[in-house]
Amino acid sequence: MKMESSQLDKVFHDFLTLKKLRRTGWQLRGIRNGESIADHCFGVVLLTYMLAGNMTSVQINRERAVAIAIIHELGESRVGDIPYTALKYFPDKSEIEMQAVEDILTPLGAALTKESLDLFKEFEEGGSAEARFVKAIDKLDMLITAAEYEKTGFAGLSDFWHNNATFKPLEEFPEIAKYAEHLRLSRERRVSGHHDQN
Repeated sequence: MKMESSQLDKVFHDFLTLKKLRRTGWQLRGIRNGESIADHCFGVVLLTYMLAGNMTSVQINRERAVAIAIIHELGESRVGDIPYTALKYFPDKSEIEMQAVEDILTPLGAALTKESLDLFKEFEEGGSAEARFVKAIDKLDMLITAAEYEKTGFAGLSDFWHNNATFKPLEEFPEIAKYAEHLRLSRERRVSGHHDQN
């Protein structure tokens, strides 16, 4: 397929938009210069790459998991980051984001677009161990980020730590759940004034 420069301009503009859009959940809690969607995506991709090969409870195809992690937020470059509290008002969020992914990638050809849509659908539906693993990593990245913000003085993030929807996806992966629990207990010690020695 012959690609025109003007078509590539549009695609890359969408990619770069992910660097400019801040994660809404942090902004709603007063963190004005929090991570961008691209920052979050990088965290998820890196954690997926590093941890996929260390799972003993579930066999994970690391290459496929990383591919899912790369694509999992692409639609937000057009749809935006809809916060957890708003999800009930967007029952078709997944379909909207899938349409955005298709629109973004169509100039790069049918094969890449179909492959990416399949990965995005797999992630949304949790149709494989890899998709569910990336969903768990998505939550883990959020907890790591919340912990770092709290360490630098931001308050009002306790709902991240007391939300079953945060921890539920981790249950299938005991290694990740164990680390999330470590983060939660470390946070409890910080909040109560008992700081870790290291």
